[in-house]
Amino acid sequence: MTHPQSRQTLTPIDLPPLPDEAVAALMDFLHEIVFQFEGRYFGQLQRYDADHTPAQRQPPDQCDGAT
Repeated sequence: MTHPQSRQTLTPIDLPPLPDEAVAALMDFLHEIVFQFEGRYFGQLQRYDADHTPAQRQPPDQCDGAT
């Protein structure tokens, strides 16, 4: 199933200082999420990559759409 493309402008996240142990635990957690995400959606990611040229995979310029 495909959904209409709607991209929102990403804004930087102001991350707070964290203790070394918390940084290491958070990094492990984020790696695990990415690992599981790739495992679950590998076929779809491969299909998307095969159907799009590198230029088509580039995110749009980041702007808020205001003129």
